[in-house]
Amino acid sequence: MTDFSSALHAAFDAPDPRDAVNRIKSVVAHELSQTDSRATVKKTDFFNHTFAPDLVLSWPNERERFVFLKSDTRPAILRDDVEAIRKHDPIVFALDPVNENPLGADELGGTSRDDDTLLADSRGMEVLIQSRHNEPVVGLASSAVLQGGRGLLTGREAETMASSVAAGFNGAQRLDAGATGTAVAQIAGHFDKRRTARLLRFLGAVWVGSGGTPASFPGEQDVTGDLDGAALEFLMELPPIDDFEFWRRIGRPLTLESISQLSVEADSENLQYLVGSNLDMLLARACRVIEHQQELDASEDSAFRWRLERQMLCLHSPRFTTYFAGKVDELKVEPQDGDGIALHELLRRSEQRRIPISELELATPTRTVSYATVNRDDISHDEELLRLSATFSSTAHVQTAVASLLGSRPLVCDFPHRTAKGRTAARFPLGTLAPVALSLLTSLTMEEHHALDRLTRYYREEQREAALFEMDEIHVRQSLRPLESPVGEQEDI
Repeated sequence: MTDFSSALHAAFDAPDPRDAVNRIKSVVAHELSQTDSRATVKKTDFFNHTFAPDLVLSWPNERERFVFLKSDTRPAILRDDVEAIRKHDPIVFALDPVNENPLGADELGGTSRDDDTLLADSRGMEVLIQSRHNEPVVGLASSAVLQGGRGLLTGREAETMASSVAAGFNGAQRLDAGATGTAVAQIAGHFDKRRTARLLRFLGAVWVGSGGTPASFPGEQDVTGDLDGAALEFLMELPPIDDFEFWRRIGRPLTLESISQLSVEADSENLQYLVGSNLDMLLARACRVIEHQQELDASEDSAFRWRLERQMLCLHSPRFTTYFAGKVDELKVEPQDGDGIALHELLRRSEQRRIPISELELATPTRTVSYATVNRDDISHDEELLRLSATFSSTAHVQTAVASLLGSRPLVCDFPHRTAKGRTAARFPLGTLAPVALSLLTSLTMEEHHALDRLTRYYREEQREAALFEMDEIHVRQSLRPLESPVGEQEDI
Protein backbone atom coordinates (compact mmCIF):
# COMPACT_ATOMS: atom_id res chain seq x y z
CA MET A 1 0.00 0.00 0.00
CA THR A 2 1.41 3.41 -0.97
CA ASP A 3 1.66 6.43 1.32
CA PHE A 4 -1.23 8.05 -0.53
CA SER A 5 -3.41 4.94 -0.20
CA SER A 6 -2.62 4.70 3.50
CA ALA A 7 -3.50 8.35 4.05
CA LEU A 8 -6.71 7.96 2.06
CA HIS A 9 -7.80 4.89 4.02
CA ALA A 10 -7.02 6.68 7.27
CA ALA A 11 -9.16 9.63 6.13
CA PHE A 12 -12.09 7.33 5.33
CA ASP A 13 -11.85 5.81 8.82
CA ALA A 14 -12.31 9.15 10.59
CA PRO A 15 -15.31 8.81 12.97
CA ASP A 16 -16.78 12.21 12.11
CA PRO A 17 -18.16 12.21 8.50
CA ARG A 18 -17.40 15.92 8.01
CA ASP A 19 -13.88 15.44 9.26
CA ALA A 20 -13.50 12.43 6.96
CA VAL A 21 -14.57 14.45 3.92
CA ASN A 22 -12.18 17.28 4.77
CA ARG A 23 -9.30 14.86 5.28
CA ILE A 24 -10.04 13.05 2.01
CA LYS A 25 -9.98 16.34 0.14
CA SER A 26 -6.74 17.34 1.85
CA VAL A 27 -5.06 14.06 0.87
CA VAL A 28 -6.14 14.41 -2.78
CA ALA A 29 -5.21 18.11 -2.84
CA HIS A 30 -1.74 17.25 -1.56
CA GLU A 31 -1.26 14.66 -4.30
CA LEU A 32 -2.43 17.08 -6.99
CA SER A 33 -0.02 19.73 -5.67
CA GLN A 34 2.82 17.23 -5.91
CA THR A 35 1.82 16.44 -9.48
CA ASP A 36 2.03 20.14 -10.39
CA SER A 37 3.58 22.48 -7.82
CA ARG A 38 2.38 25.49 -9.82
CA ALA A 39 -1.29 24.63 -9.29
CA THR A 40 -3.41 26.27 -6.61
CA VAL A 41 -5.91 23.79 -5.16
CA LYS A 42 -9.09 25.14 -3.57
CA LYS A 43 -11.62 23.02 -1.67
CA THR A 44 -15.34 23.55 -2.13
CA ASP A 45 -18.21 22.84 0.26
CA PHE A 46 -19.39 19.85 -1.77
CA PHE A 47 -18.46 16.17 -1.78
CA ASN A 48 -19.26 13.44 -4.29
CA HIS A 49 -21.83 15.76 -5.84
CA THR A 50 -23.22 15.12 -9.30
CA PHE A 51 -22.70 18.63 -10.72
CA ALA A 52 -20.63 20.60 -8.17
CA PRO A 53 -16.84 20.00 -8.02
CA ASP A 54 -15.02 18.95 -4.87
CA LEU A 55 -11.81 20.82 -5.75
CA VAL A 56 -10.91 23.63 -8.15
CA LEU A 57 -7.46 23.87 -9.73
CA SER A 58 -6.13 27.22 -10.93
CA TRP A 59 -2.94 28.62 -12.47
CA PRO A 60 -1.80 32.13 -13.40
CA ASN A 61 -3.11 33.05 -16.86
CA GLU A 62 -4.84 29.67 -17.28
CA ARG A 63 -8.45 28.62 -17.00
CA GLU A 64 -9.64 26.80 -13.88
CA ARG A 65 -10.28 23.09 -13.93
CA PHE A 66 -12.88 21.29 -11.82
CA VAL A 67 -12.04 18.10 -9.94
CA PHE A 68 -14.80 15.65 -9.05
CA LEU A 69 -13.97 12.95 -6.49
CA LYS A 70 -15.70 9.61 -7.06
CA SER A 71 -15.69 6.70 -4.63
CA ASP A 72 -17.75 4.30 -6.78
CA THR A 73 -15.52 3.05 -9.61
CA ARG A 74 -17.94 0.60 -11.22
CA PRO A 75 -17.79 1.29 -14.98
CA ALA A 76 -21.53 1.89 -15.42
CA ILE A 77 -21.66 4.32 -12.48
CA LEU A 78 -18.53 6.18 -13.61
CA ARG A 79 -19.87 6.39 -17.15
CA ASP A 80 -23.08 8.04 -15.94
CA ASP A 81 -21.16 10.42 -13.66
CA VAL A 82 -18.84 11.47 -16.46
CA GLU A 83 -21.72 11.92 -18.89
CA ALA A 84 -23.37 14.38 -16.52
CA ILE A 85 -20.31 16.66 -16.17
CA ARG A 86 -18.18 16.14 -19.27
CA LYS A 87 -19.19 19.50 -20.80
CA HIS A 88 -16.86 21.10 -18.21
CA ASP A 89 -13.81 19.06 -19.41
CA PRO A 90 -13.20 18.09 -15.77
CA ILE A 91 -10.84 15.80 -13.92
CA VAL A 92 -12.72 12.84 -12.48
CA PHE A 93 -10.53 11.53 -9.66
CA ALA A 94 -11.40 7.98 -8.63
CA LEU A 95 -10.60 7.26 -5.00
CA ASP A 96 -10.27 3.52 -5.77
CA PRO A 97 -8.33 1.94 -8.66
CA VAL A 98 -10.00 2.02 -12.08
CA ASN A 99 -9.66 -1.37 -13.77
CA GLU A 100 -11.44 -0.65 -17.04
CA ASN A 101 -12.05 2.46 -19.11
CA PRO A 102 -15.69 3.57 -19.03
CA LEU A 103 -15.05 6.49 -21.39
CA GLY A 104 -14.51 4.57 -24.61
CA ALA A 105 -10.88 4.67 -25.80
CA ASP A 106 -9.11 4.99 -29.12
CA GLU A 107 -6.06 2.95 -30.09
CA LEU A 108 -3.73 5.34 -28.23
CA GLY A 109 -5.60 5.06 -24.96
CA GLY A 110 -7.10 8.57 -25.16
CA THR A 111 -10.82 9.22 -25.05
CA SER A 112 -12.61 8.63 -28.32
CA ARG A 113 -15.07 11.45 -27.62
CA ASP A 114 -14.63 15.11 -28.47
CA ASP A 115 -14.50 16.39 -24.88
CA ASP A 116 -11.32 16.68 -22.81
CA THR A 117 -12.41 14.84 -19.70
CA LEU A 118 -9.62 13.19 -17.70
CA LEU A 119 -10.43 10.09 -15.63
CA ALA A 120 -7.57 9.42 -13.23
CA ASP A 121 -7.02 7.30 -10.17
CA SER A 122 -4.51 7.80 -7.38
CA ARG A 123 -2.04 5.30 -8.80
CA GLY A 124 -1.79 7.24 -12.06
CA MET A 125 -0.92 10.44 -10.24
CA GLU A 126 1.58 8.62 -8.00
CA VAL A 127 3.41 7.23 -11.03
CA LEU A 128 3.78 10.73 -12.49
CA ILE A 129 5.03 12.10 -9.16
CA GLN A 130 7.63 9.32 -8.83
CA SER A 131 8.66 9.57 -12.49
CA ARG A 132 9.37 13.30 -12.36
CA HIS A 133 11.87 12.67 -9.55
CA ASN A 134 13.74 10.15 -11.72
CA GLU A 135 13.30 12.05 -15.02
CA PRO A 136 12.72 15.77 -14.34
CA VAL A 137 11.43 16.37 -17.87
CA VAL A 138 8.35 14.28 -16.96
CA GLY A 139 7.37 17.21 -14.74
CA LEU A 140 6.42 19.13 -17.87
CA ALA A 141 3.94 16.38 -18.78
CA SER A 142 2.58 16.07 -15.23
CA SER A 143 1.78 19.80 -15.16
CA ALA A 144 0.10 19.52 -18.55
CA VAL A 145 -1.95 16.54 -17.32
CA LEU A 146 -3.72 18.62 -14.68
CA GLN A 147 -4.22 21.60 -17.00
CA GLY A 148 -5.34 19.72 -20.10
CA GLY A 149 -5.01 15.96 -19.74
CA ARG A 150 -7.73 13.82 -21.32
CA GLY A 151 -8.71 10.15 -21.45
CA LEU A 152 -7.77 7.53 -18.90
CA LEU A 153 -4.84 7.90 -16.51
CA THR A 154 -4.27 4.84 -14.35
CA GLY A 155 -0.89 3.49 -13.28
CA ARG A 156 -0.32 1.69 -16.58
CA GLU A 157 -1.16 4.71 -18.76
CA ALA A 158 0.94 6.99 -16.53
CA GLU A 159 3.96 4.68 -16.80
CA THR A 160 3.61 4.61 -20.59
CA MET A 161 3.26 8.38 -20.76
CA ALA A 162 6.19 9.08 -18.44
CA SER A 163 8.55 6.67 -20.20
CA SER A 164 7.60 7.91 -23.67
CA VAL A 165 7.99 11.59 -22.74
CA ALA A 166 11.41 10.93 -21.17
CA ALA A 167 12.45 8.78 -24.15
CA GLY A 168 11.09 11.42 -26.52
CA PHE A 169 13.17 14.16 -24.88
CA ASN A 170 16.31 12.02 -24.98
CA GLY A 171 15.43 10.97 -28.53
CA ALA A 172 15.00 14.59 -29.65
CA GLN A 173 18.46 15.35 -28.28
CA ARG A 174 19.88 12.46 -30.35
CA LEU A 175 17.62 13.20 -33.38
CA ASP A 176 16.09 9.72 -32.90
CA ALA A 177 12.91 9.92 -34.98
CA GLY A 178 11.53 6.65 -33.58
CA ALA A 179 11.64 7.57 -29.90
CA THR A 180 10.55 11.12 -30.59
CA GLY A 181 7.68 9.96 -32.79
CA THR A 182 6.40 7.61 -30.07
CA ALA A 183 6.33 10.52 -27.62
CA VAL A 184 4.52 12.68 -30.18
CA ALA A 185 1.80 10.02 -30.56
CA GLN A 186 1.41 9.66 -26.78
CA ILE A 187 1.16 13.42 -26.27
CA ALA A 188 -1.39 13.85 -29.05
CA GLY A 189 -3.59 11.12 -27.55
CA HIS A 190 -3.56 12.24 -23.92
CA PHE A 191 -3.75 16.07 -23.95
CA ASP A 192 -6.07 18.75 -25.25
CA LYS A 193 -5.06 20.78 -28.29
CA ARG A 194 -3.45 23.61 -26.34
CA ARG A 195 -1.30 21.40 -24.12
CA THR A 196 -0.46 19.14 -27.08
CA ALA A 197 0.81 22.17 -29.01
CA ARG A 198 2.92 23.31 -26.04
CA LEU A 199 4.50 19.91 -25.43
CA LEU A 200 5.24 19.39 -29.11
CA ARG A 201 6.79 22.85 -29.37
CA PHE A 202 8.99 21.82 -26.47
CA LEU A 203 10.10 18.59 -28.16
CA GLY A 204 10.43 20.47 -31.45
CA ALA A 205 12.67 23.10 -29.85
CA VAL A 206 14.90 20.37 -28.39
CA TRP A 207 14.95 18.66 -31.81
CA VAL A 208 16.00 21.87 -33.60
CA GLY A 209 18.35 22.78 -30.76
CA SER A 210 20.09 19.45 -31.29
CA GLY A 211 20.67 20.16 -34.97
CA GLY A 212 17.49 18.90 -36.62
CA THR A 213 15.11 20.88 -38.79
CA PRO A 214 11.40 21.58 -38.23
CA ALA A 215 10.64 19.69 -41.44
CA SER A 216 12.36 16.53 -40.18
CA PHE A 217 10.58 16.53 -36.82
CA PRO A 218 8.48 13.32 -36.64
CA GLY A 219 4.74 13.79 -36.78
CA GLU A 220 2.38 15.99 -38.71
CA GLN A 221 1.96 18.58 -35.97
CA ASP A 222 3.18 22.15 -36.40
CA VAL A 223 6.00 22.61 -33.88
CA THR A 224 6.93 26.15 -34.87
CA GLY A 225 6.52 28.97 -32.40
CA ASP A 226 8.28 30.13 -29.25
CA LEU A 227 8.54 28.01 -26.14
CA ASP A 228 6.17 29.02 -23.38
CA GLY A 229 7.44 29.93 -19.92
CA ALA A 230 6.66 26.56 -18.33
CA ALA A 231 8.65 24.68 -20.97
CA LEU A 232 11.61 27.02 -20.57
CA GLU A 233 11.49 26.69 -16.80
CA PHE A 234 11.59 22.90 -17.05
CA LEU A 235 14.59 23.16 -19.36
CA MET A 236 16.30 25.30 -16.73
CA GLU A 237 15.55 22.69 -14.03
CA LEU A 238 16.93 19.74 -15.98
CA PRO A 239 20.42 18.37 -15.26
CA PRO A 240 23.07 20.63 -16.87
CA ILE A 241 23.21 20.43 -20.68
CA ASP A 242 26.71 21.66 -21.56
CA ASP A 243 26.10 22.21 -25.28
CA PHE A 244 26.71 25.69 -26.69
CA GLU A 245 24.99 25.07 -30.01
CA PHE A 246 21.94 23.54 -28.32
CA TRP A 247 21.33 26.59 -26.13
CA ARG A 248 22.12 28.95 -28.96
CA ARG A 249 19.40 27.40 -31.13
CA ILE A 250 16.95 27.30 -28.22
CA GLY A 251 17.62 30.94 -27.37
CA ARG A 252 17.42 32.64 -30.76
CA PRO A 253 13.69 33.55 -30.48
CA LEU A 254 14.02 34.68 -26.85
CA THR A 255 14.19 38.21 -25.49
CA LEU A 256 15.43 39.72 -22.25
CA GLU A 257 11.79 40.31 -21.29
CA SER A 258 10.73 36.69 -21.87
CA ILE A 259 13.63 35.32 -19.82
CA SER A 260 12.99 37.85 -17.02
CA GLN A 261 9.48 36.44 -16.47
CA LEU A 262 10.73 32.92 -15.70
CA SER A 263 10.72 31.39 -12.25
CA VAL A 264 14.09 29.66 -11.95
CA GLU A 265 16.26 28.52 -9.06
CA ALA A 266 19.16 30.89 -8.37
CA ASP A 267 21.78 28.20 -8.96
CA SER A 268 20.42 27.00 -12.33
CA GLU A 269 23.39 25.89 -14.41
CA ASN A 270 21.27 25.76 -17.55
CA LEU A 271 20.40 29.44 -17.12
CA GLN A 272 24.14 30.16 -17.34
CA TYR A 273 24.33 28.20 -20.60
CA LEU A 274 21.19 29.81 -22.06
CA VAL A 275 22.25 33.39 -21.38
CA GLY A 276 25.93 32.82 -22.13
CA SER A 277 25.12 31.33 -25.53
CA ASN A 278 22.87 34.21 -26.54
CA LEU A 279 24.67 37.34 -25.36
CA ASP A 280 24.28 38.85 -28.82
CA MET A 281 20.48 38.34 -28.97
CA LEU A 282 19.48 39.47 -25.46
CA LEU A 283 19.21 43.25 -25.67
CA ALA A 284 18.92 45.69 -22.77
CA ARG A 285 18.67 49.47 -22.63
CA ALA A 286 19.47 50.00 -18.95
CA CYS A 287 21.27 48.45 -16.00
CA ARG A 288 21.85 49.32 -12.36
CA VAL A 289 24.55 48.16 -9.95
CA ILE A 290 23.63 47.49 -6.31
CA GLU A 291 26.37 46.78 -3.78
CA HIS A 292 25.88 44.25 -0.99
CA GLN A 293 27.90 42.55 1.70
CA GLN A 294 30.16 39.80 0.40
CA GLU A 295 28.76 36.34 0.99
CA LEU A 296 30.73 34.15 3.37
CA ASP A 297 30.59 31.10 1.11
CA ALA A 298 31.43 33.00 -2.09
CA SER A 299 34.16 31.40 -4.17
CA GLU A 300 36.26 32.61 -7.08
CA ASP A 301 34.71 29.97 -9.34
CA SER A 302 31.29 31.61 -9.00
CA ALA A 303 32.41 35.24 -9.19
CA PHE A 304 29.68 36.09 -11.71
CA ARG A 305 26.42 34.17 -12.10
CA TRP A 306 23.29 34.97 -14.08
CA ARG A 307 20.20 35.02 -11.90
CA LEU A 308 16.54 36.00 -12.04
CA GLU A 309 15.38 38.32 -9.28
CA ARG A 310 12.30 40.56 -9.04
CA GLN A 311 11.39 39.62 -12.63
CA MET A 312 14.72 40.92 -13.88
CA LEU A 313 17.77 39.19 -15.29
CA CYS A 314 20.76 40.09 -13.17
CA LEU A 315 24.45 39.35 -12.91
CA HIS A 316 25.41 38.43 -9.37
CA SER A 317 28.86 38.62 -7.84
CA PRO A 318 30.08 38.38 -4.24
CA ARG A 319 30.30 42.21 -3.99
CA PHE A 320 27.40 43.51 -6.09
CA THR A 321 24.48 42.62 -8.33
CA THR A 322 23.79 44.25 -11.70
CA TYR A 323 20.18 44.33 -12.92
CA PHE A 324 19.25 44.62 -16.61
CA ALA A 325 16.02 45.89 -18.18
CA GLY A 326 14.54 47.01 -21.46
CA LYS A 327 13.72 50.44 -19.97
CA VAL A 328 15.02 52.47 -17.06
CA ASP A 329 11.63 52.49 -15.33
CA GLU A 330 11.63 48.67 -15.47
CA LEU A 331 14.62 48.55 -13.10
CA LYS A 332 12.73 47.44 -10.00
CA VAL A 333 15.49 48.25 -7.53
CA GLU A 334 16.08 51.65 -5.98
CA PRO A 335 19.53 53.15 -6.73
CA GLN A 336 22.13 53.62 -4.03
CA ASP A 337 23.04 57.32 -3.93
CA GLY A 338 26.68 58.42 -4.09
CA ASP A 339 28.87 61.41 -5.01
CA GLY A 340 30.14 60.28 -8.39
CA ILE A 341 33.78 59.43 -9.11
CA ALA A 342 36.98 61.38 -9.62
CA LEU A 343 38.01 62.18 -13.20
CA HIS A 344 41.27 60.26 -12.94
CA GLU A 345 39.32 57.20 -11.75
CA LEU A 346 36.98 57.39 -14.75
CA LEU A 347 39.95 57.66 -17.11
CA ARG A 348 41.63 54.70 -15.42
CA ARG A 349 38.50 52.55 -15.79
CA SER A 350 37.93 53.52 -19.41
CA GLU A 351 41.57 52.86 -20.30
CA GLN A 352 41.52 49.45 -18.66
CA ARG A 353 38.74 48.31 -21.00
CA ARG A 354 39.60 50.71 -23.85
CA ILE A 355 36.16 52.27 -23.70
CA PRO A 356 35.86 55.54 -25.67
CA ILE A 357 34.28 58.41 -23.72
CA SER A 358 32.63 61.06 -25.91
CA GLU A 359 31.43 63.52 -23.23
CA LEU A 360 31.18 63.95 -19.49
CA GLU A 361 29.89 66.25 -16.76
CA LEU A 362 32.01 67.37 -13.81
CA ALA A 363 30.49 68.95 -10.71
CA THR A 364 31.57 70.58 -7.47
CA PRO A 365 29.21 71.75 -4.73
CA THR A 366 28.89 75.10 -6.57
CA ARG A 367 29.72 74.48 -10.25
CA THR A 368 28.94 72.10 -13.10
CA VAL A 369 30.97 71.76 -16.29
CA SER A 370 30.05 69.67 -19.36
CA TYR A 371 32.87 68.69 -21.69
CA ALA A 372 32.77 67.24 -25.21
CA THR A 373 34.51 67.80 -28.53
CA VAL A 374 32.67 69.10 -31.58
CA ASN A 375 32.81 65.70 -33.32
CA ARG A 376 32.12 63.70 -30.18
CA ASP A 377 35.57 62.08 -30.39
CA ASP A 378 37.13 60.07 -27.57
CA ILE A 379 38.10 62.59 -24.90
CA SER A 380 39.69 60.19 -22.46
CA HIS A 381 43.19 61.29 -23.58
CA ASP A 382 42.36 64.95 -24.25
CA GLU A 383 45.07 67.23 -22.85
CA GLU A 384 42.71 70.20 -22.57
CA LEU A 385 40.38 68.16 -20.38
CA LEU A 386 43.24 67.22 -18.09
CA ARG A 387 44.34 70.85 -17.80
CA LEU A 388 40.78 71.95 -17.12
CA SER A 389 40.29 69.35 -14.41
CA ALA A 390 43.42 70.55 -12.66
CA THR A 391 41.66 73.86 -11.96
CA PHE A 392 38.96 72.10 -9.98
CA SER A 393 39.27 71.31 -6.31
CA SER A 394 39.39 67.79 -4.92
CA THR A 395 35.62 67.99 -4.40
CA ALA A 396 34.98 67.70 -8.16
CA HIS A 397 33.32 64.46 -9.24
CA VAL A 398 32.22 63.08 -12.55
CA GLN A 399 28.42 62.90 -12.47
CA THR A 400 27.79 61.42 -15.90
CA ALA A 401 29.85 60.16 -18.82
CA VAL A 402 28.82 58.96 -22.25
CA ALA A 403 30.56 55.89 -23.66
CA SER A 404 30.38 55.20 -27.40
CA LEU A 405 29.61 51.53 -28.00
CA LEU A 406 29.20 49.46 -31.15
CA GLY A 407 30.69 52.26 -33.23
CA SER A 408 28.41 55.16 -32.35
CA ARG A 409 25.71 54.09 -29.91
CA PRO A 410 25.78 56.28 -26.73
CA LEU A 411 25.59 54.71 -23.28
CA VAL A 412 24.97 57.31 -20.54
CA CYS A 413 26.54 56.36 -17.21
CA ASP A 414 25.10 58.00 -14.08
CA PHE A 415 27.79 57.51 -11.41
CA PRO A 416 25.95 58.78 -8.29
CA HIS A 417 23.18 56.24 -9.00
CA ARG A 418 25.40 53.60 -10.64
CA THR A 419 22.96 53.36 -13.51
CA ALA A 420 23.66 53.14 -17.24
CA LYS A 421 21.14 53.61 -20.04
CA GLY A 422 21.10 53.98 -23.79
CA ARG A 423 20.41 57.46 -25.06
CA THR A 424 17.05 57.76 -26.87
CA ALA A 425 16.08 54.20 -27.92
CA ALA A 426 19.58 52.72 -28.01
CA ARG A 427 19.77 49.12 -26.80
CA PHE A 428 22.79 46.90 -26.41
CA PRO A 429 23.51 43.17 -26.44
CA LEU A 430 24.37 41.90 -22.98
CA GLY A 431 27.74 40.75 -24.29
CA THR A 432 28.67 44.42 -24.75
CA LEU A 433 26.63 46.12 -22.04
CA ALA A 434 27.59 43.91 -19.09
CA PRO A 435 31.40 44.27 -19.25
CA VAL A 436 31.34 47.94 -20.25
CA ALA A 437 28.77 49.08 -17.67
CA LEU A 438 30.39 47.12 -14.84
CA SER A 439 33.86 48.38 -15.77
CA LEU A 440 32.73 52.02 -15.72
CA LEU A 441 30.24 52.00 -12.83
CA THR A 442 32.37 49.95 -10.42
CA SER A 443 36.02 49.54 -9.56
CA LEU A 444 36.71 45.96 -10.59
CA THR A 445 39.60 43.88 -9.37
CA MET A 446 41.82 42.10 -11.87
CA GLU A 447 40.16 38.80 -10.91
CA GLU A 448 36.73 40.30 -11.65
CA HIS A 449 37.90 41.55 -15.04
CA HIS A 450 39.07 38.06 -15.89
CA ALA A 451 35.77 36.62 -14.63
CA LEU A 452 33.89 38.98 -16.97
CA ASP A 453 36.09 37.81 -19.84
CA ARG A 454 35.25 34.20 -19.04
CA LEU A 455 31.56 35.07 -18.82
CA THR A 456 31.55 36.62 -22.31
CA ARG A 457 34.17 34.35 -23.88
CA TYR A 458 31.84 33.21 -26.69
CA TYR A 459 30.70 36.70 -27.56
CA ARG A 460 32.25 38.86 -30.26
CA GLU A 461 30.95 42.07 -31.72
CA GLU A 462 31.85 43.02 -35.27
CA GLN A 463 31.29 46.66 -36.11
CA ARG A 464 30.71 48.27 -39.46
CA GLU A 465 29.74 51.78 -40.44
CA ALA A 466 25.94 52.00 -40.30
CA ALA A 467 23.98 53.40 -43.21
CA LEU A 468 21.73 56.40 -42.63
CA PHE A 469 18.62 54.32 -41.95
CA GLU A 470 20.42 51.63 -39.97
CA MET A 471 21.53 53.68 -37.01
CA ASP A 472 19.18 51.83 -34.65
CA GLU A 473 20.36 48.40 -35.74
CA ILE A 474 22.95 46.50 -33.74
CA HIS A 475 25.43 44.52 -35.79
CA VAL A 476 26.87 41.71 -33.74
CA ARG A 477 27.81 38.18 -34.59
CA GLN A 478 28.59 35.13 -32.57
CA SER A 479 31.95 33.44 -32.67
CA LEU A 480 32.82 30.03 -31.26
CA ARG A 481 36.33 31.25 -30.47
CA PRO A 482 36.77 32.91 -27.07
CA LEU A 483 37.64 36.60 -27.03
CA GLU A 484 41.19 37.59 -26.21
CA SER A 485 41.11 39.42 -22.92
CA PRO A 486 41.91 43.14 -23.17
CA VAL A 487 43.00 43.00 -19.54
CA GLY A 488 45.30 40.09 -20.33
CA GLU A 489 46.81 41.98 -23.30
CA GLN A 490 47.73 44.84 -21.00
CA GLU A 491 49.46 42.47 -18.63
CA ASP A 492 51.54 40.98 -21.45
CA ILE A 493 52.94 44.36 -22.49
